[in-house]
Amino acid sequence: MTPTPALSAPTLEVVNLSHAYGTRNVLDGVSLGVAAGEVVAILGTSGAGKTTLFRCITRLVHADTGSVVLGGQDLSGLEVGELRRARRNVSLVFQQFNLVRRLSALDNVIAGHLAELPTWRVVARRPGPAVRADALDCLDQVGLADHARSRADRLSGGQQQRVAIARALAQRSRVVLADEPVSSLDPSSSATVLAALRSIAHSERIAVLCNLHQVELIRGFADRVLGLRSGKLVVDVAASDFDESHRALVYGEREPSPRP
Repeated sequence: MTPTPALSAPTLEVVNLSHAYGTRNVLDGVSLGVAAGEVVAILGTSGAGKTTLFRCITRLVHADTGSVVLGGQDLSGLEVGELRRARRNVSLVFQQFNLVRRLSALDNVIAGHLAELPTWRVVARRPGPAVRADALDCLDQVGLADHARSRADRLSGGQQQRVAIARALAQRSRVVLADEPVSSLDPSSSATVLAALRSIAHSERIAVLCNLHQVELIRGFADRVLGLRSGKLVVDVAASDFDESHRALVYGEREPSPRP
């Protein structure tokens, strides 16, 4: 396993975040931080607040209280244009891959550069040699350089997810939010995908926050584990310290006590 890098001040910081849908509190005073190069896994049952947390971080949902700070910039008060620019520092990796199936792996990774390219290059699909070289390097980092010309829909599920990770890397964002990235994959592919994500996080100093359901994969992937239960953060421990007592707190086998 790649050694955990020395951590610095949080690249992503969530402070006292709360949000309710009607009378139901989905997030209740959640605070967390993720440093550059750190991989943090979030556990919780369906309805624990994990997806709402991700939506509040990207401001797709406006939290009722609290703040999200990215690289020292508070996102809560940004206007539309400023928020759009700030969002370029956050890449998303989803369960469904979200690739253009008829395009090659390389062209899908090039899409990570679209925000920075002149409009004429986007329309003409001529990104330039430097962008192509960078996209190929990103594919190489996830072990798929040999599949650069392959259509996305001819790749396995695990390979498609690694293309999605390469695309996130090409965006050169400071934070990756991965929402159940391996829930549709077999155990072997899941391990390969998470290993690629962990390696890139550590080598490129990217802060990764990953929503996972597969508890058994945590020790080989995450540096730290957070547990959400009924919208409250009930666990925050090093992955190496996560044990059955923490699992019980997250999944409801015992009553959580307030965290200090």
